[in-house]
Amino acid sequence: MVFLPFFVHDISPYSSQETLMWVGFILGAPSFAAALASTFWGSLTSRFSPKFLFIEGLLSHAVIILLMGFVWSLPVLLVLRIVQGILGGISTVGLIIVSSSSSREWASRDIGLFQNAMTLGQLIGPPIGALAATTLGYRGAFISASALVFVTVVFCFFYVQEFPHESREIATFTKRAMNRKTLIGWGVCFTATVQLMFLPSVLPNVFRGFHMVESMAVKSAGVIVMLYTATAMAGTFLLCRLAARITSHRLIITVGILGTALQFLLSLSSGLTSFVAVRMLQTAMIAAVVPLVFSTFASDLDGRVIGFLNSSRFAGNALGPMIGTSVLAFSSLNWLYLSIGSMSLLTLVGYAFSLAVARNTAD
Repeated sequence: MVFLPFFVHDISPYSSQETLMWVGFILGAPSFAAALASTFWGSLTSRFSPKFLFIEGLLSHAVIILLMGFVWSLPVLLVLRIVQGILGGISTVGLIIVSSSSSREWASRDIGLFQNAMTLGQLIGPPIGALAATTLGYRGAFISASALVFVTVVFCFFYVQEFPHESREIATFTKRAMNRKTLIGWGVCFTATVQLMFLPSVLPNVFRGFHMVESMAVKSAGVIVMLYTATAMAGTFLLCRLAARITSHRLIITVGILGTALQFLLSLSSGLTSFVAVRMLQTAMIAAVVPLVFSTFASDLDGRVIGFLNSSRFAGNALGPMIGTSVLAFSSLNWLYLSIGSMSLLTLVGYAFSLAVARNTAD
């Protein structure tokens, strides 16, 4: 919902700085709630039909998006977004299905394809959402989005196949499962997701810096997000296939550092064209980090730990907008770009250091 920050600004009775904070919380709330519930959803796949859980998540999204169209209070909107996150453990269930049915050799490819399926929605959604908001109004945009999700529910009911699952008691994390490697992998995925997700929450401020009027900014937001999402999708597709020829760990470090370097370069962009070009290259690199990291873990882990790793994506989705608006409220866009880049660089250094320690231990 690329129009959501503009919707919040439109209905907000608060000051500009307070509204900016509300934008961050409202954008990040569902993902933050999903991050907390992700492990729980992963454990449910051992007791309930993954197809049922998948459809339930989609249906909850359809209902809550519809309700958002009739809300004119920011606190109520925030509550709906939190409930949406708690009930929507869709990607965790989907990731478990994909990882469980993939061989070790093709795990990167299949998980990359899974991520690209989600990215395709992000690619098509922004321009359609911006068009709906400008032609149907904000309420019409919410209603049409809800209807589209409901159609998807019907499609999945008839065409998604049941995935076999074993009924067993839900166990707690073991010390072996929650080791240093798992925690570092979580951190790398989290910071990569923050890089991908922070920008929409501050796009109104980016456009003001380039002196764009609001009506043009809303339309441009959809196009810009579409462009860099397309390169993220292309980068994921190509780099995940390259992982079959290059060691995944080496590829993760290489593309992670390149993407982070481009994050720093955003602060040097002198105009909208150069800004968008750098952002497109950045997302092409950094988007591949998440499925590459998952591919190094997924074949060895059960649903609970996969849910924990997937919570890094939800946490990044949640905190990306919050970090963006919070840092910007007290500093500048350039400091925001540098802060997120520094955080990403630290996690990549930690990842490389852990690999070096593991090799020395093995020797």
